[in-house]
Amino acid sequence: MRAGQPHPGRGAAEAARGAAAPPRRREEIPRLPPVRLAPREELAAAARVAPLLRAARDLARWSAAGPGIVTGSALPLDVAAAAAAELELAPGEVDAAWRVAIATGMARRPGGQGAPAARADVLASGDAEEVLAAWHGALEVMLGAEDLDGLATALYTVGGPVRMEGLFDAYAAAAGTGRSPGEPEPAAGQDQAAALSWALEALADLGVVELGTDESAGGLTVTLSPLGIWGVHRRLRSQGWHVPVLGAVGRDGAPGLLAALASCDAEDGEAEIAAWLQARTPSLAAAELIEAAGRGSPGLRGAAFAVLDRIGADAVPAVRAAMDEPVLRAHSAVWLHEHGEEADLRPEDRTWLLVDLGAGLLEEADPRDVVAELLPELPPDAQAEIVAGLWQVSHPGVTDLLTALSDHHPNPSVARAARKAAFKARSPSAGPGGRPS
Repeated sequence: MRAGQPHPGRGAAEAARGAAAPPRRREEIPRLPPVRLAPREELAAAARVAPLLRAARDLARWSAAGPGIVTGSALPLDVAAAAAAELELAPGEVDAAWRVAIATGMARRPGGQGAPAARADVLASGDAEEVLAAWHGALEVMLGAEDLDGLATALYTVGGPVRMEGLFDAYAAAAGTGRSPGEPEPAAGQDQAAALSWALEALADLGVVELGTDESAGGLTVTLSPLGIWGVHRRLRSQGWHVPVLGAVGRDGAPGLLAALASCDAEDGEAEIAAWLQARTPSLAAAELIEAAGRGSPGLRGAAFAVLDRIGADAVPAVRAAMDEPVLRAHSAVWLHEHGEEADLRPEDRTWLLVDLGAGLLEEADPRDVVAELLPELPPDAQAEIVAGLWQVSHPGVTDLLTALSDHHPNPSVARAARKAAFKARSPSAGPGGRPS
């Protein structure tokens, strides 16, 4: 590298440290959005007035007053009709309410005798945890029995209001009856529209979704309520999904913060960083971040040093100590230089940092976006010179980075240099990271 040449990793470093998340993620990487969970008392208050849960309570009380009524997991037709008339419920509401009453323990189990079930009055006398447990039991019943799991998960994944028309098209496509815009709706589509309407009504009765309007387009929208977000989050977490929660990163230390930042937009990311830093001293925060960076992926390393920027001078001792760690040396040396500190910054550190930052961006962003912002603003021949030597960098991500540069760099000479360097990195005569063995 020529003396005085601009730092090849600086553009990527600034990109990594200037935002909480990359500009555009690859579509093939599934990731659920981070959510902010409402306080438990607020959630419990919403659950206590959910129409379906209240209907289940009323039906349980009604059934307990009539000896011999409870004869199975489903009410007999004549009993269901009597309940519907007495409680002013539709037949479908009676069926759903009875299943919820049985599942939550509000009603006696089939064949049970005597007084109402022990949890019959949970909505009135139960604490927040007991009420939420009953509500979540009702959610499990509804999502399982009515096959609404996919619909609730889709709303959670979107993370915001969905226009009713778009929700119907997604629902119809999943059932294999999608239609083109303007195409007449077939009879099967009409049946599915009715099924979707019923599904949304059932979820709304349980307080899972909220209906609204799109003022710009004049159409109806549907979104998960705070209670629905909590319930679907709990369900997905029990199924093994990674479901980040905003405002909860302090419990998981630096690794939890850095993982959450990967799913945040810039505004939420800054709020998470501020809350996390406020909960610990600067020296402790710096030590946690350095430890997480040493154990994490390239993307987490970049995020860790971005947060260290917020700490500033108080992080200098921890960053200087990290110079002894091979995977942190380049990050630490550049960080110290950028903060006016003396550090031994070698040319090979700069190229290693370029590759590490690029590998980190490739974890989350579209390769075209990575290529667009990774290299410093230099003439194409200078960029080609930098790229041509990257195959010698001892980094496990160097080949993938060179491949991205060869496939997506707009300048033919730079792309050609990347292809040649990638070939050398893949050569059997090259050791780990591309260096000749």
